[in-house]
Amino acid sequence: MTHRIRNPLPVLLALTAALAVPLAFAQSPSMPQDPSPTTGGDAEPTSPAATRATPAFAEFDVDGDGQIRQAEAAIDSPLSRHFATRDENRDGALSEVEYQAGAAERETDKRK
Repeated sequence: MTHRIRNPLPVLLALTAALAVPLAFAQSPSMPQDPSPTTGGDAEPTSPAATRATPAFAEFDVDGDGQIRQAEAAIDSPLSRHFATRDENRDGALSEVEYQAGAAERETDKRK
């Protein structure tokens, strides 16, 4: 007894979908790429801290430039409130060192 499929299109679509699902889950999410370094003479070199930022710092460094600007800090009320005191060199941005120093101070204050 032989069954003949009258319309193979639905079967082919179902088979294609079934084969495509594992491929969709196997793909890794695309990671944002670092901006290409500038070649201008007045550009600052990218600090090594920017490439290996801690997860907490990277959460606030939305644009990935290795610094947290006031606008980026606005997503966290305590960080925004203490931004000026953490910005030791008064350049309008927190480096990872400045951010970590402020975080360490907060931990010390919590223990008291």
